[in-house]
Amino acid sequence: MVNIAVRNNSSTRGCGGTEGKMLGRKSLIRLCGWTLGCAMLGLLLAAPASATFHLMKVREVYPHGAESYVELQMLDNAENQVGGHHLVMYNPDGTVLQDFTMPHSVSPNSRTNATILIAGPDYATAFPTGPAPDEADAEMNLSPSGGAVCWLEGEPPDCVAWGDFTGPLPTHSPPLVVGSPASPSGVTAGMALRRSIAGGACATRLEAADDTDDSATDFSEQTPDPRNNASEIVEKDCDFAAVQFSVKPPNPTRSTAAEFLFESIPAGAEFECNLDHTAFAPCAHPDDEPLVLPGPFADGSHSFEVRAVNTVGAGPPMGYVWIVDTEAPTVTIQSSPANGSSGTVASFAYKASQLGSTYECSLAAAGQPEAFSPCFESGKSYADLADGTYTFEVRATDKAGNQGAAAAYTWQVSNALAPPVVPSGSTPPASSPPATTPPKPAPRCKKGFVKKRVKGKARCVRQKKKKKRR
Repeated sequence: MVNIAVRNNSSTRGCGGTEGKMLGRKSLIRLCGWTLGCAMLGLLLAAPASATFHLMKVREVYPHGAESYVELQMLDNAENQVGGHHLVMYNPDGTVLQDFTMPHSVSPNSRTNATILIAGPDYATAFPTGPAPDEADAEMNLSPSGGAVCWLEGEPPDCVAWGDFTGPLPTHSPPLVVGSPASPSGVTAGMALRRSIAGGACATRLEAADDTDDSATDFSEQTPDPRNNASEIVEKDCDFAAVQFSVKPPNPTRSTAAEFLFESIPAGAEFECNLDHTAFAPCAHPDDEPLVLPGPFADGSHSFEVRAVNTVGAGPPMGYVWIVDTEAPTVTIQSSPANGSSGTVASFAYKASQLGSTYECSLAAAGQPEAFSPCFESGKSYADLADGTYTFEVRATDKAGNQGAAAAYTWQVSNALAPPVVPSGSTPPASSPPATTPPKPAPRCKKGFVKKRVKGKARCVRQKKKKKRR
């Protein structure tokens, strides 16, 4: 069974130390048989950028000859240091049409979703009441029939292609990707290509998730709306509700149930949940009654995600991953004293089947009860044991709290087997005289040799032949 309780307080401190109001009513959700996935805290705690240039996207392109313009848009605050960086335009075959180096940076006070306008020489003719470009590109001449534009300095670079563009784009690291061109028949006269910002979590501001790397998906023809860096920012941040856990299962755990306590910041949100990466579904409950889902959890890794849904939409999910482990470790005794042995020292080594297990050991004489106490992974030793029969036992408990059966060894202790001990101050027994080496036997001589003493030692010498008489 998974118990999910949603607690609402008047106020609390949210992630990163910011104050956030809680839900105004208590509620409890019990969810059974769910499993948890990857934590997504990073989505909530993304640090703001500071004076850079790489969190930029191409937002709008007006490809109409010398009247053309390209509009870049910032994903975060202060992406203003664009001076010296490159906006590159390409022909339909992927060759470079123009590599424009931005001569200046823009205001350091540029906020999220601020824009930068780069325009061709006849831009003012087409847009006499439009905002002044931040940069004038005297050579910009984009064809409505086909081409591509890339902001090379993005991480990753950002590109859009249109019309009869076939590419490929030049080799670059990271690669330049356009997917299928937008407006494959060419951009209609008087129309611009504008990126959709509805694809991410917030449908009213530009986010990295709005970029799918497919031009036909990301861009569509729209009435031109050139904006420079000083233009009003019409995009709005979504005031999503965040989710914060206060109770979650241990990791790992031997329990096949799980309990979650979470709350939304600010108050008033509903909740959607998923288990083991299934689709999000409402996890509401009438009249504060528990919502019970079937279990239990199987052994292994599980995931749970919950997101808060308010009038703006569904906020980024908060997730948790944990492991269910109901298998107890087994212990093997790897070394032990001989049976029988003296009681001077008895040492044991052992090993559990699961890493990180803790151990308990017991030593009991015959007829005595076992008495387990913690012992070290490196082994256990005993000394000064009296004569008798002993049983050593060791058992292991894994990180999830599963305790395995004890492994046992029984042996006989006989101190008579110990070497004699000389009492302090006594005279040691006299030492035996050194053994003498027995004399070597006299050599036996082969045929044709006779035994003689040479220099006091027996030797075999060749026998002299007798001379024949004539």
